[in-house]
Amino acid sequence: METSVQARDPDERGYRIGAVSRLTGIPVPTIRMWERRYQMIVPSRSDVGARLYSAHEVERLSLLKAAVDAGHAIGTVVFLPDEDIRARLERSGLRRAPAGERCRVVVIGRALGNRLIREWSGRPMLDLDAIYTHGELPPSGESIDALVLDCATLRTPQVRTVLDLAARFRPRLTVVVYGFASRATLRRLDRDGITAVRAPVDPAHLARVCLMSLNLVPPEVAEGVERLLVREVPARRFDEGALETVSTLQSSIKCECPQHLADLLTGLNAFEQYSLECESADARDGATHALLYSAAAQCRHLLENALEHVLEREDLKRHVLSG
Repeated sequence: METSVQARDPDERGYRIGAVSRLTGIPVPTIRMWERRYQMIVPSRSDVGARLYSAHEVERLSLLKAAVDAGHAIGTVVFLPDEDIRARLERSGLRRAPAGERCRVVVIGRALGNRLIREWSGRPMLDLDAIYTHGELPPSGESIDALVLDCATLRTPQVRTVLDLAARFRPRLTVVVYGFASRATLRRLDRDGITAVRAPVDPAHLARVCLMSLNLVPPEVAEGVERLLVREVPARRFDEGALETVSTLQSSIKCECPQHLADLLTGLNAFEQYSLECESADARDGATHALLYSAAAQCRHLLENALEHVLEREDLKRHVLSG
């Protein structure tokens, strides 16, 4: 990884967090959040208490950023060895979908299957071919592109069933929609090539996972920003009441940035919902609206990081949470 002389901090024992942010493209609040949530990096400290990152830690953060940009949720890659992340990135190449090619999906789990039938109606390139209960199995020799299993919990018996089904039918993609699972279980599934998606699942997101994982990219979104479509949409951290509270708080920041951030997030929340409704209502332009929905969600997530940082700095977060 190349680094510029300008990005290097004067302290020769390592890089300070601002330099790391410039080198990796990861916002400072996100670096701090990843450290706090996952403890995947423990930087040393300077004489005055500033974080100092080694060259290896900067490279590790750059690799994680590349994985997130390629559509992998940070929680699914943060504990993987570097070589496993690089292998994932090598498998992330995209191609244009040949005309008429479709993804044949089989679902095990009646409730999830029925929901996908309703939500995927008219969606191009996806064929929900069959739905089975957990007591049923597809016929032997069935040709399946994507096998989707609905599992409330993932313990040893369920994991064994998932691996047995994947070995028996050899789908191009196996997805488990799960409610609760340990990190060790999720790492095991990942090593075996099983994609795990946390419930409750957004049907539009699950559709993107299937299409992107199988390299069935709609031609109209096959270039440039297509990786947004498979990235998991982050949950909202500030509801309408919290944003309204922020807009009325007194801050020491004279430019009223917290209030401006609250206004921007209110607008993004509305546009995100609008794009989701358009995606569901208009199958012909579904891919375009899916892109708008996912892009709005990622922008909203970045601004939520910024707002959370400002509120913590101003010691205002407790007022928002209590409000």
